[in-house]
Amino acid sequence: MNNWTAEPAVGEAPTGPTPGACEPSNPLQFVLVPLVYCVVLGVGLPGNLVALLAFLQRGQVRKAIRIYLINLTLADILFNLTLPLWIPYYFAREHWALSEAACRLAGAAYYTATYSALAFMALISVNRYCTVRVAKLELALNRRRGALAACLAVWLLCLGCAVPALAAQQTRAGPRGTRCFEQHAGQRNYAYAMVGFFAASFLVVLGAYASILRSLSAAAAASHGSHRRRARAMVLGMVLVFVGCMAPYHLTLAPWVAGRPQTPGCGPPSPLDILHTLSVALLSLNSCIDPLIYCFSIKCFRADLWRTARRIVHCLLLAPSPPERSVPSVRSSSFTSS
Repeated sequence: MNNWTAEPAVGEAPTGPTPGACEPSNPLQFVLVPLVYCVVLGVGLPGNLVALLAFLQRGQVRKAIRIYLINLTLADILFNLTLPLWIPYYFAREHWALSEAACRLAGAAYYTATYSALAFMALISVNRYCTVRVAKLELALNRRRGALAACLAVWLLCLGCAVPALAAQQTRAGPRGTRCFEQHAGQRNYAYAMVGFFAASFLVVLGAYASILRSLSAAAAASHGSHRRRARAMVLGMVLVFVGCMAPYHLTLAPWVAGRPQTPGCGPPSPLDILHTLSVALLSLNSCIDPLIYCFSIKCFRADLWRTARRIVHCLLLAPSPPERSVPSVRSSSFTSS
């Protein structure tokens, strides 16, 4: 993300910072991003784990909406699990101390989680629209088998798109150490595909929200208003996630990648570098916001969440203590041994 000057000598492949090399000069990237990642990891991972347990409270999952929500939560958990690898990388000023295989897995998992979450939010929005229509749409996606098939297709598609990243070299030696999964000018087509996937998902979510508003404004929608308002709140929350967390990253991604030189130089970060850094931090907040959307838009989720929290606290506070050691009598020792 930053510019560099000095390059290693021919045949040289540094594994750590080189004394006297050009210092990267983007404090936002090396301070703000890892700090935001720490907050997201500390808040998002426990929140999504508890949300997953709450969704699984009712035994067998039969409804399509719950299947989509569980898979969205799994995508958020996967994103959170990549952060312990990226936090030390940014604190070390873009020096990857782990193996090449770890770099490939971390980058592929990061983007798989991000774009599978986009797809699941689009599917959830379509499901909510179909359920609040005056004449409900009976789509295959709104049935259990259709939802399972759609989620499987999303995961396979995102994993398939990650295969090139897993197959190619992702670490690059630089004057300050080894950089991992840094996009450069040769990856423009990949960046354009990511922007296109975001745009398609956003249009689906936005269209579903507009359609829900039209359904709510119809005179025949007066019945079951509470259910329809909760559906509107859920899709509105996802629209806000797209606008506030996802859109800044994708609006800056294509011009940022297109403007990167093949051989980076050294100098202060450009305004586009700074905007892109801020957008990376905003992108990670998505996994923290999703559990809040569930709380405010799913009535039964709050009850399930409260029940799950009480069970967790009960297990933590009432953990069985080790039995006191005492000298057993002859009769009791023969009973226990038998």
